[in-house]
Amino acid sequence: MISGHRPVLTGFVIALLAASQAAQGISMRHDTAWSATDSTNPYVAEGALYDAVGYIHFNIGGFGYTSSGTLVESAVPGQFKFLTAAHVVDDEGPGGSSGPDGVIDANSFIIYFGDNTGPNGGTATGTAFVDSFDVAVHSFYTNGDGSLAKGADQYDLAVMTFDFFTGTLPTPMGLSFANPVGQIGTMVGYGLWGNGLTFAGNPDDGIRRAGKNVIDSVGVPADHRPNSQFTIQTDFDGPSGQGNSLGSNTALALEATTALGDSGGPLIVGGKLVGVLDGGFAATGGGDSEYGDRSIWASFLLPANQSFLAGAGVLVPVPEPATAALLGIASLALLVRRRRWRLV
Repeated sequence: MISGHRPVLTGFVIALLAASQAAQGISMRHDTAWSATDSTNPYVAEGALYDAVGYIHFNIGGFGYTSSGTLVESAVPGQFKFLTAAHVVDDEGPGGSSGPDGVIDANSFIIYFGDNTGPNGGTATGTAFVDSFDVAVHSFYTNGDGSLAKGADQYDLAVMTFDFFTGTLPTPMGLSFANPVGQIGTMVGYGLWGNGLTFAGNPDDGIRRAGKNVIDSVGVPADHRPNSQFTIQTDFDGPSGQGNSLGSNTALALEATTALGDSGGPLIVGGKLVGVLDGGFAATGGGDSEYGDRSIWASFLLPANQSFLAGAGVLVPVPEPATAALLGIASLALLVRRRRWRLV
């Protein structure tokens, strides 16, 4: 991944993609059928299970960008809610195509749904249209002066609202406010793809891929990402323990990490969304999206994030007593904030 994942710039060379802030597509174990683009690739087969995850396309200054997000349960009758990362729609970071602070960068967005939407959404099973004025960005994400706030990674959330679509929409996914540390999480996205040995970053092809990772850290500031603060972190372990940078060095059968174009995609535990992809960094000094890389996710454990989601009309769960106690501790992290790299 790149220092922060952002949307993938379509129609451009990979070298230019690396210059933008965005999340990446799934990077897979090199000892699997990772290069297949059908169900013989276990990561493609896994991705087909998550219909609520959609593929975002938008234009800025004549250039096309793509990213990921999730259709989530709405608390407002007649409205649909699509959860993604704030930096996808309002990129205030260096190297991005940012507009004025607080102003959505694109005039409109198209969301495609389907296991294989095609690179231009030509085979999508459902399509939604969102105007910029129907996008809500977490108010803690920026300083209000055109720059990212300290701790921006932990508040990297945006909600798109729409009531018009064509085709068929998938069943929305619910959220969980439970602490996911130690659990196996599933990451899903439409971005660039490759393997952890030497991630070349194959262009996004409209195919949804998904991988697994143990959630090694929740709420601990990143040693390489000073702005991450209270976030969820996972690291990409190779089949022989290559690149381990956090927690156990045992790789799962579908061990993976994120890549350019995955920004805004979900981290899922037990069928519920627990975090949104902000980006990642090369924790062991190698290339982006290779073994040892970490992914960083905005966590729903923060009270400020729960308030934002509820205010944006997303149906939020009632925290369990144990989680509520943790939130008291988590709120202390709000006093110290900062940020990390991205690829969408």
